[in-house]
Amino acid sequence: MSKYTAKSVIENNFWIVEERGTKVGTLRYTDEQYVFYDNRTKESSVVSIEDFNLASNNTGSQSNASVYSYPTNTDTVYDVDLLDNVPVFKKTASSAVYFAAGYWGILFPMGWRPSFCPKLDTLKNYKYIGPFKNEDDMYLSIKRNS
Repeated sequence: MSKYTAKSVIENNFWIVEERGTKVGTLRYTDEQYVFYDNRTKESSVVSIEDFNLASNNTGSQSNASVYSYPTNTDTVYDVDLLDNVPVFKKTASSAVYFAAGYWGILFPMGWRPSFCPKLDTLKNYKYIGPFKNEDDMYLSIKRNS
């Protein structure tokens, strides 16, 4: 495994893993071991923390915000609401676009696809499952629905 950059989301527990600025997976510390989930192969493996460059989180802001305990892909959320049992938020104060917090499975014409914080309009236009608080639960549900 080449050296990936791991950006801390939950200190010492959960990281977003990137290769040259592109998200390739996640790293999670559980049961005294590090587990890497590769988005490209959809597989998990036990790894050594030395395989990753840990990026410091010195941005001055806290890690990604959550909406009704579901993760988001932004540091600051606006106009948090619960619309039709979907936890939603806006990324900027002046935006008119709502995003759904958490992980989702969306049934597009080509089949079920994973999604993290999709636009609310996407959920209105397609059949979906979710929200989920982590990728593993989302992928398990997608497999069960396939």
